[in-house]
Amino acid sequence: MPLRTVAIIGRPNVGKSTLFNRILGERRSVVHETAGVTRDRIAEITDWCGHPFQLLDTGGIIPFGESVSEFDAVVTEIARMAIDEADVVLFMVDGKVGPMAWDESIARDLRKNGTPVVLCVNKIEKPAEEIAMSEFYSLGLGDPQPVSALHGHGVGDLLDEVVDGFPKNEVEIPCDCKVAILGRPNVGKSSLLNVLTGRSDALVSDISGTTRDSVHTDLKWHGKTIRLIDTAGLRRKSRVTEAVEVFSNMRTIRALEQCDVAVLMVDASHGAVTQDSKIAGLIHDAGKGVIVVFNKWDLIKDKETNSHLQQWEGFCDDVPFLTYAPWFTMSALSKQRTGKIMEKVWEVAEERKKRISTSELNSFLEKVMSFQNPRAHGGGLGKVYYTTQIEIEPPTFLLSVNEPKFFARNYLRFLNNQIRKNYGFTGSRIFVKMKKH
Repeated sequence: MPLRTVAIIGRPNVGKSTLFNRILGERRSVVHETAGVTRDRIAEITDWCGHPFQLLDTGGIIPFGESVSEFDAVVTEIARMAIDEADVVLFMVDGKVGPMAWDESIARDLRKNGTPVVLCVNKIEKPAEEIAMSEFYSLGLGDPQPVSALHGHGVGDLLDEVVDGFPKNEVEIPCDCKVAILGRPNVGKSSLLNVLTGRSDALVSDISGTTRDSVHTDLKWHGKTIRLIDTAGLRRKSRVTEAVEVFSNMRTIRALEQCDVAVLMVDASHGAVTQDSKIAGLIHDAGKGVIVVFNKWDLIKDKETNSHLQQWEGFCDDVPFLTYAPWFTMSALSKQRTGKIMEKVWEVAEERKKRISTSELNSFLEKVMSFQNPRAHGGGLGKVYYTTQIEIEPPTFLLSVNEPKFFARNYLRFLNNQIRKNYGFTGSRIFVKMKKH
């Protein structure tokens, strides 16, 4: 049974993102009193009374000729694409101010479109305020549904109306791999997302900081469901001056926590900078799978045979702890080598699930340690009794030893490198831990 889609639309600053978060039960979309904070289409799968559906949050629709920002036309177009995709449109208006000319313009388009519409009147917080809702019958979209997205009043009744006629389906929509696209602002993350999906889900601009929310899009690839997460670029703390940007950074870090594989995008025309190293450090510390892509390769002039190797070597000098990541150069603009992204993502995702049997692992490490035993350290000589893999995603190995302090860090790195050399674990950090026997 195909999953139904519900799109929340309306003019700017009527409370769409607040309702989106209320329905999900979490702060998923950035909410701020400044109009126009939501620019991209945000998608999440949720459920109401056994009726699963995909919920879309969109930027404010601004009628033709009323634009005041260079982004307005693109944001409006993305919202209109969501309307075309939706099975039900949840049209939100502001009950405090009554019907406005922009509301009437949107309502006319919705009546022409023919998609079922549920009219949601937000900011109705007192029973006395429901009297004023009769004004909204003028929009010609049926009975208005009173809610307070901020306080949750009326949201249950609203959802009853939204899912009326939806099939019941208790089966959760599967996702084989979650992929977060990370990087500094303006390195091409949204452009890559649009190339991979083949549609303009994310707003693309050459102005840094355009993306504020993280955008989730499911992609079918060779029978697998890959959930792509485009994120707002992580800025240095000294540059995070607006409350909205603080929330965007929080969403980006959360996307990293939720993903299986991170695609770290680096601007090839500038090379790795301090902020790239910090983002790489977050990925490494989280133990996520990672691939590194050097975008904007088309801007590199006078390329030589080994130019790409020089790019990688320069990155490794700046980020020496991420040398285990697979990498390549690409151009999201010209689509050069973008087809390799999903292949590498899936390779890394599969490697993270690899498990080595205890007998094989001990046999291998016995040979390694016969070649190079631990040297005296910390007042004694370390001895390993046995080793086992205790976790996957990320691969984690536990050494049962006589005394952990007898093992120098460089010897643990040596064992880590030998495990990787023999078993791969491409693109995934390997953890080697110890416990006293």
